[in-house]
Order: sequence, then C-alpha cells, then structure tokens
Amino acid sequence: MERIFESITVSAVEHVQCNGLVFPMLKWGSSSGRPILLLHGFPQEPGTWAPIAEKLAREGFQVFAPLQRGYCIGTQPQQEDGYTFGHFIQDAIALADTLRLDKFDVAGFGIGAALAWMLAAYHPTRIRSLAALRYPHPAAFAQAMQSDPEQKNKWFRVQEDLGAGNPAEKAAAMLADNATGLRRFLEVSGLPQPFLDRYVSRLKEPGTLAGALFWNQAISLEEFARVPAIRIPALYVWTEGPAVARAAAEATRMFATDSLTEVSIEGGGHFMLEISPESLIAPLLQHFGAT
Repeated sequence: MERIFESITVSAVEHVQCNGLVFPMLKWGSSSGRPILLLHGFPQEPGTWAPIAEKLAREGFQVFAPLQRGYCIGTQPQQEDGYTFGHFIQDAIALADTLRLDKFDVAGFGIGAALAWMLAAYHPTRIRSLAALRYPHPAAFAQAMQSDPEQKNKWFRVQEDLGAGNPAEKAAAMLADNATGLRRFLEVSGLPQPFLDRYVSRLKEPGTLAGALFWNQAISLEEFARVPAIRIPALYVWTEGPAVARAAAEATRMFATDSLTEVSIEGGGHFMLEISPESLIAPLLQHFGAT
C-alpha cells in the first residue's frame, strides 16, 4: 500500500478513519488554503493527481486526494453490498467531515467524476464547485445509453473487455498469467508507461483489483437517470476515448443549470491525467479561481 506514496512530493500523508474503513490520503498545501478534494478513477491512485495537486498547492489551495473504497485492504468493506454509490458519497462526505471541511471544491476523473457530479447534486451546500474529467453527468450518460448507438457500443465494448462474472471472478481472470489480461485491457485503453507497471503492481495486491471493479458493477442506469441537475459552477473536460461518447458529453449541458464551462482536449485520450496533465492545469486554475 505504501507504494502509493513513492516519489511524490507532498506536505503530508495521512490515514483517515471513517465509515469503518481507513483511507490513505495525500495532502498538499497550507492548512489555510481553500480546500479541494480530488477523486481518482480506475485504475488510478491519489498520486495520479500529483502534477495537478502540486500546482494547485503553489497557487494557495489545500488539496486532499484519498485512495477510494476498495483500492487497498484498509478501504475494502467486509460485505460485497458495501460497494454502492450511496457508500461512495458517504465516504467523501465523511472524509470532509473528519477533515473539518465545511465547504470544498471537488474534482474527479472517470468514475471519480461520476461521484463528483453526484456529490454536487446531493450535497450542494457542501460543494463550492466541481470539475469533472471525461465522465459526463450521470443522468446525461443514462440518457445517451438509451438513445445513442455509439454510446451503447462504446460502453458494451468496455464491458466485454472486462470479461464475464462478478468482480472477484473478473479480477482472477485478469490477474492470471502475471496479470496478462489486466495489462492488455489497460494498454488497449491507452494507459502509458510507467503508469502501466505501477498500477498493475498495486492492483495485484489481495482484493484490490476486485475492489476497484466493484465500482463498475455499482453503475446503475436507473440510479444515474435519477441524479438531479446541479446548480453550482462546473467545469467539464472532454476527450475522445473509450466508454463515453460525444452524445453523453453534449447532454451534460442539460444537467448543469447554473454555470457550465466545457473544455475539449484534442489527443488527450482517456488517461489525460497521465498523458497530458499540463493541459489540465490552466482550465482547472481558471475554473477554481473564478469560483
């Protein structure tokens, strides 16, 4: 688990207890800075945010990046029904409560962005603004899944690549033969080195890949379709890549009714945090600075 923190410049490493779990967390910046919570996606970790977080800290923000539920032994619930978006939302709010963050900004990537949208929708008095990287508003995604053939094809292709079975069965198959299946899946998704080796090494730890895959299983189109529109300032950063089609990105405009800034990054691929973090710094600073 401690390899999460290797070769990363941080002001503090903490282990935060809440909801019966222990969340490893990276922290950058001064305690007097405006707080921002960064939520990673699959197959990432808190250190994925380092280039962004270090810049935000230098600009006066206080930045927190937790390792999310399922991604290490300390964050794995004993029961499989402990993986729902209700639990993920509770984790984020409980972390903020423990850290005494009455109001904070939130940014998320991938499935972490889906969680960020839901935090803004269900806890608008706690969230000052949000930045979502790649994943659209959940209701926009659900709508596109019903109406857009490209969106359905993109999503089902990812599910086919993940394989059949429950998360534990999928994890076992992907980790067989020195994680050949996992490596192939991540390579096809566009994950570059050295992140590929780094993530695979961590996901081989007991229960970790299964815990991460439970997030995918938790996605319910019926639940996503019920997520309300948000009414706080939002930044949505879009790139072409797997899982999400342009129709879902465009539909997001209907579910951000206050102020939505859209940024499209050409050639960023799915793993924009790993491939081109420098392209995200300016829009993120501009967005958080304006709010």
